Amino acid sequence: MKVFVVGANGQTGRQIVAKLVAAGDQVTAGVRKPEEQGVIQDDQVKYVLFDLEWPVAQIAKTIAGNEAIIFAAASTGPHFIRIDLNGAVKTMIAAENSQIKRYLLLSAVGASQPDQTANPYEDFDLAKYYAEQWLMHRTQLDYVILRPIYLTNDAGSGQITLSHSDTTDSPQVSRENLGRVLTALIHHPELSQQAMTISDGQTPIETALKQFK
Repeated sequence: MKVFVVGANGQTGRQIVAKLVAAGDQVTAGVRKPEEQGVIQDDQVKYVLFDLEWPVAQIAKTIAGNEAIIFAAASTGPHFIRIDLNGAVKTMIAAENSQIKRYLLLSAVGASQPDQTANPYEDFDLAKYYAEQWLMHRTQLDYVILRPIYLTNDAGSGQITLSHSDTTDSPQVSRENLGRVLTALIHHPELSQQAMTISDGQTPIETALKQFK
């Protein structure tokens, strides 16, 4: 499948690009400095200039021709509204304008109930919450929202837990496992208009996806 990855140069984004390539997908990786950030050299990957502060029309032009979007961008500090909320919404509008149906949103576990997360990530969780709300209630996209627990750079075990709630088997999930799950979700069209929390666990990824209802 032809997949556009938003946030392809982040720690998680790099894992996603690598796993998509390994799965045989054709990847367009959106980054701000293609000449410097094209870290995965493969015929199946094309790095292109991309900026979430562009207008919707320019975003739509850049993502056109793809079959799916993975939004893996995440910002820090004062940019939550501009990137994690407004930037995400613009990619959703652009996807619909470009007739791209499949849309995977990498969110955060605190986004499910942001008013109950009095922590240093509260503003981030709120931005992700409203991005989720737009996706669920203001689009016709074929979406899956993935809410990871605390992210680590540990080697991925290939085993996870998926849940409808914020309660999971582990307090963390590796970025490698996250990349594998987002790649697998591209090829599970039966999982649509769903939100799921992910952590490391004891269930093989394919089994966990097949069992999720």
